[in-house]
Amino acid sequence: MSTTLHTITALVHNESGTLNRLASLFRRRMFSLASLNAGDCEQEGFSRVTMVVEGDNNVLRQCVRQLDKLVDVVEVEDLPQSASVQRELAFFEISATPENRRQVLDIADAMRCEVVHLEPESITLQVSAEPTRIDHINTLLSPFGVKQLVRSGLVAIRVKN
Repeated sequence: MSTTLHTITALVHNESGTLNRLASLFRRRMFSLASLNAGDCEQEGFSRVTMVVEGDNNVLRQCVRQLDKLVDVVEVEDLPQSASVQRELAFFEISATPENRRQVLDIADAMRCEVVHLEPESITLQVSAEPTRIDHINTLLSPFGVKQLVRSGLVAIRVKN
């Protein structure tokens, strides 16, 4: 059995303590949580939570079953990459001297990053992309000096049945 990352989404009641109960489940069952993102959704009074869990298929099945038992959880599903669109937001603050500024901007343009802030010695970039693409952008920008990298955590939506 191979260990991999699995994306799970849950529709939950938007009430005090819901995220705490989800986190407690992960702690008690020792599920490895790689990413957690929660926010309002299309239904008033509910939130959509996107979780990335590390483990084999047995861990995935167990995690989905346990989440489904929680009172706050209305619906839970595994979202394979083949049936979903998955994105993460990232901000990069890059050291950018007058000598390397053009190179940093060229990489940003090629990787479809948006410049959101300029300082004499740094450039702040924003990108929304798949996590592997954000990793690649980080690799490209690392030689210039990544002063800060902030990632939102994955969000995903089903696009196929």
